[in-house]
Amino acid sequence: MINKEMFQFPIRYTSPIHRIAIGWGVHQTVADECKAAGIKKALIVTTGLKGTGIIDEIRQILTANGVANETYDKVTSNPKDYQVMEAYDVYRNTGCDGVVSVGGGSSHDCAKGLRSVAANKGIYVCDMAAFIDPPWMEEVKKYKPVTIPQVAVNTTAGTGAECTFAAAITNTRVRAKQLLVVPGQTPTVALIDPLLVRLMPKHIAAWTGIDTLAHAFEGYVSKTRVPYTAALMLGVIKIVAENLREFTYNRMNHIACEQMCWAESMGGAGLHFGGGTGIVHGLGHTLSVLTDCHHGLANAVLTIPGERYNQPSCPEKFAEMAQAMGVDIRGLTKMQAADKWFEEMERLLADLNITTGHLHEQFGLQQEDLEHFINTYANSFHHEGNPREFDRAEISQLLEGIF
Repeated sequence: MINKEMFQFPIRYTSPIHRIAIGWGVHQTVADECKAAGIKKALIVTTGLKGTGIIDEIRQILTANGVANETYDKVTSNPKDYQVMEAYDVYRNTGCDGVVSVGGGSSHDCAKGLRSVAANKGIYVCDMAAFIDPPWMEEVKKYKPVTIPQVAVNTTAGTGAECTFAAAITNTRVRAKQLLVVPGQTPTVALIDPLLVRLMPKHIAAWTGIDTLAHAFEGYVSKTRVPYTAALMLGVIKIVAENLREFTYNRMNHIACEQMCWAESMGGAGLHFGGGTGIVHGLGHTLSVLTDCHHGLANAVLTIPGERYNQPSCPEKFAEMAQAMGVDIRGLTKMQAADKWFEEMERLLADLNITTGHLHEQFGLQQEDLEHFINTYANSFHHEGNPREFDRAEISQLLEGIF
């Protein structure tokens, strides 16, 4: 008998991870991967990546190797519902049979969304969003699984979206970033190439790096954490602590660049293996929607207050993360050792020129927006795995303190 009385999560599940290829020049295999996946005509889904030449390069590789292609390059940061629907229309009207997403999380998630829409007869993408109520595990059974292949060519070291099953899409009708978890959404193959990743500007390198770290620390303290997750996420924390500064200020540092590519991929894998995000992502998604700031920056400015909120519920986990960042915690109490993690994070954020909190000053957030944060987070399963239980009054107090 399953003991549901003792355990909040009596059974832990993993999600399937498809093939991941990491290496210098791996983007040059994009046409081979399309052919292996059965793609004869690909829709390239991207933000455009202006000034990098990456999209022209991908087009040339596909065309030279006999893979016809069209392009949808109107994706923006925090991909919008109408962009997914536009991309779906292009996909359908041009006779494509597969997708090549090129970019970071925005491009990959938009591509996942259009594939789910196509699999379900053109349904409005956010009608498939997952919530705590109604229970997402029951709702997802209504949707047909995705069979359209996706080759994800990654250009950032933060997303993890190139290998994860979920897609975060902004519902512009209700001003909320919502998650899709339609079966089969995971990209067919992920190509992670440091040659492309090092073309990021400095501030994007910093923000996406903190996104990688947010996957790791939220996955590590999560109530849904399993040993798979714990091992991966501690590894991510160590790699990011040792390499993000160097990578941010010198993307030509090939060792730091490659290590950040491994870290971001490991973070995505850790989420697949049972880890979950929490309050930082939960509130960060709303900050991204209301101000259209970069997802990684939103996580960064909420890291310290969000995890201070969680600290009393699991100080030993914060102590272990401090140790992974290179701190000697011998002789310290659990809470003292936990405090060391926050000191390390504050130093890292300062070194990356990221300011914690001050949401009104930094982003123009208004007082009346705070209630929207709480209402959106209340039905998001980000808080289901968060180590501290959801309490409306406490979340309100947290937000007031960083407004």
